Amino acid sequence: NTNVFSFTGERCDPLFQDGFTNGFAKWTTYSVTGAQTWVIDTQYGNPGSCAKMSGYAGGNNVNEDWLITKPINLTGITAAKLTFQSARNYSGNNLVVYMSTDYNGTGAPSTATWTTLPATLSTTGFAWTNSGDIDISAAAGSSTVYIAFKYTCTASASATYEIDNVKITEL
Repeated sequence: NTNVFSFTGERCDPLFQDGFTNGFAKWTTYSVTGAQTWVIDTQYGNPGSCAKMSGYAGGNNVNEDWLITKPINLTGITAAKLTFQSARNYSGNNLVVYMSTDYNGTGAPSTATWTTLPATLSTTGFAWTNSGDIDISAAAGSSTVYIAFKYTCTASASATYEIDNVKITEL
C-alpha cells in the first residue's frame, strides 16, 4: 500500500509576519518630506502595537513618508500573497501599497521601481479593515522583495493611518 498525499493551499509558516511588537525591527522608515514620521503606537494596534502615520501636528502638514519591509527572500517560491490590516480616520490622501524587487534596502525609495498593489483600505473611524489577499506572485522566485506603504498628505488634509498584522505567505 502506497499512500500519496497532496496539499493545496498556503504554507503553514509565513515568509514574513509582523505585528510591530518589536518596533520597526523588520522595517525601514524613510521620510521624503515633512517633520512627521511613522511611529509605533502601543495603544491602538489590533491587538497591541501597530505602525501609525499622521501629518497632523497642530495643523495639517505636507508629508511623504515610506514604511518599507526589510528584504524578504522569495527564492524558490512560485506564488505568494500579502495580507495586512489598516485603520484610518480623518480626510486626506489614501495610503498606497507597493512592492519592489530592485530597492537597495536603504535610501530614497525613488531609486527603485515600485509596482502598485491593489489593497482594501480602511476608510474612516479607525475601523480595522482586512486588505484582502494581494497577489505578489510577480515577485516570486526573486531573491528579495520589499513591500512598502507610502503615506502622503497636504497642508489642507492629513489622514491618520495605522497598519498592523502584515503577513506574506506562500501559495
